[in-house]
Amino acid sequence: MFDDTLSGRREGIFEIDMRLRPHGRAGPSASSLAAFAHYYRDGGEAQHYERMALVKLRPVAGDDALGRRLVDARDAFVYSGAPVDIENIAHLRHRQATELVPRGMLNAKYSHGGLVDVEYYVQACQMSVGHASPNVRAPNTLDAVARLREVGHLDSAFADSAHETYVFLRRLIDALRVVRGNAKDLTIPPVESPEFTYLGRRLQFESPEQLRRIVHDRMAFAAQLWQRRLPSVTATTAGHRASGGRETG
Repeated sequence: MFDDTLSGRREGIFEIDMRLRPHGRAGPSASSLAAFAHYYRDGGEAQHYERMALVKLRPVAGDDALGRRLVDARDAFVYSGAPVDIENIAHLRHRQATELVPRGMLNAKYSHGGLVDVEYYVQACQMSVGHASPNVRAPNTLDAVARLREVGHLDSAFADSAHETYVFLRRLIDALRVVRGNAKDLTIPPVESPEFTYLGRRLQFESPEQLRRIVHDRMAFAAQLWQRRLPSVTATTAGHRASGGRETG
């Protein structure tokens, strides 16, 4: 009766990170709304990286009214108008690139120029202007890029590059997970290896060299993001919103 089923690994493909809750592993599996709002507040216990992570929060099931109250509590903290701590983000990225990536290896997510550079930069842009521009409060990274461009916080050429880089790195990570059979191992294999050739074929590139070039170019773009200044709320942006720019909470 099981002839038509597929076997799979017991772990490593789809996992829930239980550290992404108040107090991490030391906290309860579930929090009350009051406890959530107390932890995630200006002057509360939440760290800066936790403020960034909450950008992606979105209700997916349960009571709609409770979900809206949760989002309101998140917005009051994430989009409070408090400055974005760039030094803190830089310190976090350095630790990720040095502690989570073996020396001499290239990781599609955590190495300098990896996926999280794009995600963190976009989240930082959202936090920087989201207090005055509610429309940029989107949990999806590509939606956020589009909305930041729509209200004038990102220029079109840069937004296009950010979009293309994020899509490519996502495709690369998905392909690596299939090739490796494990969600955690996102190390890009050496260019001269058969595994890299197979990865290129799975991504529908004509040759390993073509894949090598685009990996280099996309990660180089992501690595230099933090050399750009974050957008700020300007009179021009305010005028755009006042003259009919779409706002949603």
